[in-house]
Amino acid sequence: MAAITEAALRGEWFYLVEEQPLDRASDNFYILRDGEVMQSGDQQVIGVYSIRDGGSVITLHRTVPFTTSIELRITDDAFDETTAVLAADATHTLPDGADPLYMYGSFVRRFADHPSTADVRSR
Repeated sequence: MAAITEAALRGEWFYLVEEQPLDRASDNFYILRDGEVMQSGDQQVIGVYSIRDGGSVITLHRTVPFTTSIELRITDDAFDETTAVLAADATHTLPDGADPLYMYGSFVRRFADHPSTADVRSR
């Protein structure tokens, strides 16, 4: 099984929960770059990610009273800049100690014929 690398993980990704349909025209996606996570259309860092043991863990810090942690796993034999889908299991942890909420989904790479606004701003 292949390992997740920074170079191949960097980019724009949609997060889909379980059977949620993919809308490639949606402007709601995550931008992963250099260990930081941003939401499309916003240059504020909303989370961080780390790569370890061949996978990656994303932690989103939100204004709502819970933390989201998403574990990314490769489901194919290879992982590179052309990999389109990663398994993405999310855990939502509440600060009151209640049982966490688990959701299963996918990270789907955003392929576009044009650069994103985040890419244009960073030039």
